[in-house]
Amino acid sequence: MHKAAMHRIPRPTSVSPACACTQSGWFRGFLVLIALVALTGAAHAQVIFITTWAKTNNISTNLNEEFPATGIGTPGSGVGTPNASFLFDPATYTSATSIGGSNLAANGVTFELTSDSSGHDFAEINGGNSLTITVNQNVSTVYLLMGAYNGTAVNVTFTGADSSTETFSNVSLPDFNGGSVMNQSLTVNGSATPNQFDQTVFQTHNIGAGGTGNSTTGAYNYYNLVEVSFALNSQLSSQPLTSITLTSQGYMTLLLGVSAMAVPEPESCALLALGLPALALAWRRRRH
Repeated sequence: MHKAAMHRIPRPTSVSPACACTQSGWFRGFLVLIALVALTGAAHAQVIFITTWAKTNNISTNLNEEFPATGIGTPGSGVGTPNASFLFDPATYTSATSIGGSNLAANGVTFELTSDSSGHDFAEINGGNSLTITVNQNVSTVYLLMGAYNGTAVNVTFTGADSSTETFSNVSLPDFNGGSVMNQSLTVNGSATPNQFDQTVFQTHNIGAGGTGNSTTGAYNYYNLVEVSFALNSQLSSQPLTSITLTSQGYMTLLLGVSAMAVPEPESCALLALGLPALALAWRRRRH
């Protein structure tokens, strides 16, 4: 008698729990890396607030009580709440006498208004005088919240870490009291596309400080705030911006806020470039 041939039944192929955990662990690591890259980019591609510069007066007491400001004070005194701050978002800010409508931009950038220890929260720059604001950050676009007495023009100079400069000359600013509403794009300094934008971001119709310097005794009129934005050239946007200098060309330039769009730093790309090959190599080794 011959013994029946015994056939070995092949065992189903399986992955050990340890191996499965290892493979899923590397996949989770890959997802974590992608998330970190995304978060790093998001953290740096953002609006930053520049708030440290010399201020001479108070918005609420000497311009208009309905303007965004850091706090109340005695009208006409030029002094408000000291060491205070207020986030002004043109898309959401309102007041009792604010004016809406299609002429007013709803896409203005947010500004952080801050007051110094004396309760001053904006700067007045007389004709021929300059104000320099320190930045020392990588930015691509700069936004200024501005106005003027009697309407004027201002020269705005940006200086990079390598001492290169870009100047936007004779930037027009309407009178904060009764000045025209602005909404325009300009192409200057040889740029191929518009790189200066002027838009009214807030308007109110009430008694303000026009003619008196006292926010409760001046002219009953339309009072405006303007956002002026500057897209920097490639040389300046590829290095730290050292400073911004405003030179008033008449009586008188008003500066209320400064914001800027930060340039994403290269570490997010470097993280992805270094991490992906390492994960790919580890994955191949686990398969073989």
